[in-house]
Amino acid sequence: MKQTILYAMIFMAIVLPTLFFTVLSGDKEKKKVKEEKTLPPLLRLSRPPAVFFELLGFGTLFRKLFPEHTRFVQQKLDFAGLRISPGTFYCMQMFLFFLSALLATGITTLLVDEENRISIPIAGLIAAFMGGSLPGILVGNLAQERQMQILRAIPYSIDLIASAMRGGLDFSAAIRFYVNLGIRSPLVDEYSRMLREMELGVIRTTALQNMAERIKIKEFTSFASAVALGTELGAPLTETMEIQGDEMRKARFALAETKAQRAPSLMLLPMALFILPAVFITILTPVFLKMKEAGVPLF
Repeated sequence: MKQTILYAMIFMAIVLPTLFFTVLSGDKEKKKVKEEKTLPPLLRLSRPPAVFFELLGFGTLFRKLFPEHTRFVQQKLDFAGLRISPGTFYCMQMFLFFLSALLATGITTLLVDEENRISIPIAGLIAAFMGGSLPGILVGNLAQERQMQILRAIPYSIDLIASAMRGGLDFSAAIRFYVNLGIRSPLVDEYSRMLREMELGVIRTTALQNMAERIKIKEFTSFASAVALGTELGAPLTETMEIQGDEMRKARFALAETKAQRAPSLMLLPMALFILPAVFITILTPVFLKMKEAGVPLF
């Protein structure tokens, strides 16, 4: 059994790098350098075997078996700003599922004795579940981080767009002016996507609503609704944008205050686990040593 597991681990160690440098590398990978940099290291490493599994048809199979979940995964990937398909995401989960199970099974087999063989499949199942869940956790963290970056940048972007409109530009030209400033951020990417939709014939209010659905920030959703209502009523967009910018700034400050108020409660667990035991050890160790030297029975 040990020899079989070792042979399988050696096979994986030889075959996967070979696939990466021969089958999956080349000109197509050079075009994806910018896209790869947005991926976390674990997803970046698991992507070559995932693409290989997708070429074998596993990605298409998972998409057909779980159509509803595939749409949910696509929305989650768009929300995180990742340009990978749901099929590739499923194959990443499958690769990490089997790799984690294989590694945990091999290590547990080498460490436990004959009497505790029942722990081998248990360790494999736990590791497989954790490995298969890692891509979803990483994508969720990326989506949350991207949402916070967009939320921080929205008020100032609206102020800049409103200033450009006061200078004589229309709404589309003002957004293009903000995009061309060269500020690299997720919000700029979303504005660029909205501009491309408008260039393809999508009306302004619909493009704004599509952007609001992608980023899923309620303050921007209210901004898109206000712009749409102002467009229908013929109200000046500059005043509407100034009011919405102030509201978003207040919402951002309120969020910062809420996080600051949560800080003391979040510090309780690290203090109870790490700081208080160290304090007790520092205080009680001299007392313990003196009692031991005096011959006082401790227990």
